[in-house]
Formats: sequence, structure tokens, C-alpha cells
Amino acid sequence: MAALGVLALVVGVLLIVIEAHVPTYGALGVAGTLLAGTGAWLLFTSGGLGLEIALPVALGVAVVGLGAVAVTGRKVLTARREPVRTGAQSLVGSDALVRSWDGRQGQVELGGELWRARMEFGYTETPGTGESVVVEGVRGLTLSVRRREPWELPC
Repeated sequence: MAALGVLALVVGVLLIVIEAHVPTYGALGVAGTLLAGTGAWLLFTSGGLGLEIALPVALGVAVVGLGAVAVTGRKVLTARREPVRTGAQSLVGSDALVRSWDGRQGQVELGGELWRARMEFGYTETPGTGESVVVEGVRGLTLSVRRREPWELPC
């Protein structure tokens, strides 16, 4: 019985570790916590200590583990709703300043960097030098921009 308890405890901890690296939305964490609690139960009951110690230890492991999974899951869901803050997609919606423009393409400054820019499909008006434009998309190192609408407030 002790070997089964150790096996359940080890597999439970292994599932919790795997949960940290694989997006299973808490399924492996819950299963690992329940297995770890069961393993603790089996170890204490097989050692002859009885229910006086096995029950509080197993329940303590289960409550703490499930609480940790719940808190972690809540934090993950909150983080998924946050806007993108890094990478190319974080540029979408930003303001850029036109440095030079010729026809459908030009050069804009965004965040202290110079970017190649093209006018977003459907917009035909050419922006002037020094005008603020809005980034609509990123493709490689080229930004798709559009002129700011009159009703939009500058950021």
C-alpha cells in the first residue's frame, strides 16, 4: 500500500509540474492535486497512523493544491484579456509621425524608430510631412497606416 501511495504522490507532483508547462487550463493541476492528496492519504494509512493524521493531511494537500490551481487559473484568464504590450502587434493603433511621403509609401517615426509605411487599402489621401497617422497593421518591417480621422483625438 505504501508503494501505491508513493506512486500516486510522485505522479501527482509530476502532473502539477507538467501543468506549469502545458496549457491544459488547470485539468492536469486538479488531477495532480487530487493524486497527491490520495498519495498522502495512502502513505499515512499504510503506516498505521490511522485517520487522525491521514484525513487532515490529505485534505490539507487537496485544499492548498486546488486553491493554488484556482488562483493561478484566475491570473491566467486575467492576463489573456489584457492587450498585447510587446511585439509587432503592440504597434497597431499607435500614432506615428510622417517624416517623408511619396505616393503610396513613405517613412514614419514611431517610438523613436523610423519605419517604412504604406497607406492602408482604401485610403487615397496622401499625408503631409509632420502629420500624425494611425498604424492599422504590421507586415514584416512595413507599417500599414491611415490618416487620422477628424473626430479622433490624438494620443
